Amino acid sequence: MLSIFNFIDELPHIRLCSYCEEFTVLYNFYWMFLPQLLNTTLVNTMIKRLFSQSQPLRQGVNNHSPNNMEKRFLVWSGKYKNIEEVPNFVSPEVMERCRNKVRIRLANIMMLLTVIGCGVMVYSGKEAAKRGETVTKQNLDWHKKYNEQTQKQDP
Repeated sequence: MLSIFNFIDELPHIRLCSYCEEFTVLYNFYWMFLPQLLNTTLVNTMIKRLFSQSQPLRQGVNNHSPNNMEKRFLVWSGKYKNIEEVPNFVSPEVMERCRNKVRIRLANIMMLLTVIGCGVMVYSGKEAAKRGETVTKQNLDWHKKYNEQTQKQDP
C-alpha cells in the first residue's frame, strides 16, 4: 500500500491530501480489481475497438454507387487505373478520400493558374506602358468620343 501512495505522490497531476479518505478508498478498490479487468478478453476487444485507427465494421461496406464524374475522380486520384476498373459500389471512406485528393489537386491547379495569370498581366502592362498606353489616356479618349457622340445627337 505504501508503494502505491508513493507512486501517486510522484505523479504531477495527482496529489493526495490527508483529509481525502474517499479518494484513497476508491483508489485502493480500483487497483485491487484492475488486473482482473484488464485480463478479460471482452475488455481487451473493447479497448482495441475504441483505440484502433481503422474502422473494421464500416470498412467493408461498399454502399456508394459512384457516378461518371466520381469514377473519373477515382481514376484521377490514382485509386484505379482506368474507368472500366472502377466497381459499381465503393465504400464511402474511399470516395471521401478521393474527393479530398481531387479537391486539393484542383486548388493547387487554380493557384498555379492564378500565378501564371498575374505574370501575364504584369508582362502585358509593361508592354502597354512601353507603347505609351495608360489608363488615363484611355479614359480621356473615351470621354472625348462620348462627348462627340452626345453633341451629334443633340442638335
